[in-house]
Amino acid sequence: MKILDRYIAMTLIKTTLLALFSLVLLFSFFSLVDQLDATGKGNYGVWQALYYVFLTIPRLSSELFPIAAVIGSMTTLGMFARHSELAVLRTSGISQLRFAWSLCKGAVILIFISLLVGEVLSPYTEEKAQYMRSVALTEQITLKTKYGFWSRDGQSFINIRKILPGDRVEGIYIYEFDDADKLRTSTFARSAEYKDDQWVLEDITQTEITDEGVNVKQMNIATWEALLNPDVINLIIVKPRFLSFIGLYNYISYLKANGQSSVIYEQALWSKIINPFAIIVMVLIAVPLVKSYSRMAAVGQRVFLGCMVGITFHIVNQIAGHMGIVYSLHPALSVTFPTLFMLAVIGWLLLKET
Repeated sequence: MKILDRYIAMTLIKTTLLALFSLVLLFSFFSLVDQLDATGKGNYGVWQALYYVFLTIPRLSSELFPIAAVIGSMTTLGMFARHSELAVLRTSGISQLRFAWSLCKGAVILIFISLLVGEVLSPYTEEKAQYMRSVALTEQITLKTKYGFWSRDGQSFINIRKILPGDRVEGIYIYEFDDADKLRTSTFARSAEYKDDQWVLEDITQTEITDEGVNVKQMNIATWEALLNPDVINLIIVKPRFLSFIGLYNYISYLKANGQSSVIYEQALWSKIINPFAIIVMVLIAVPLVKSYSRMAAVGQRVFLGCMVGITFHIVNQIAGHMGIVYSLHPALSVTFPTLFMLAVIGWLLLKET
């Protein structure tokens, strides 16, 4: 049985990765066409567009993995049917439930690959892609280091340690120089939020350097109009669904600690939790559908039907999360219900056949 499990699992992995490669190639082309519309703005040219698309491949792979899984699973079943291997397995006493178990072993490896790409590689490359694109499209961001983002506004140099979704930033340092390039004012704000067309700085320490000496004053709140254009922030920040699990969890904790809504980010977090189960669903969809082992025409139709069912399920799964926000459902319920329901249906069909 180990040889059979290995053969089925490896076939599933190969077909899924081949399907993923084809999908990524196709969607990367569409992404490149979309990015070419932005060329000519600022310093954003064709090479920058190509580099941006290259950096977004891990994120694209993570998004397309469930669809690739169902295509790979249906292709695996179709190949086995075409070579009469399914008929041989059935004659040998291998039930659909046992065959599904072999597929699940391959699905575990696919889940590991998906997590590696989605949780380790994708957040890093996505942040780098958004930063590179924002720098090329706008002149406000001049440098990014391990100490955050740097920009210049006249004689002021601004360092922002952390840019958060929702037009919020943390750790703001503002250095103002005079015409002789001498530092005159150093301002630190613990956080800032964009409100009413201006930045509202909070928990501020300002140091003024004069010929007479140094004056330090504390302020609870102050406004600053030229901190950073919020449109630039929208270019830089990574969307919630592209953050790592740990990044999402930390930001949700931050929002709750500050009494802000975290529903969208909780939805993204639960999507990451349920995603491995969604891949298993995509893989197992094939088994109940391909039952006619001898009729090639019927098998081909079922393979196509399985792909359509899997893709439809994936779309419904995405819509369910957004509907949960509209109707104020708990993210755990709206995100996990479609996947768990489909998993239960597939399990029932397999047990029924057995």
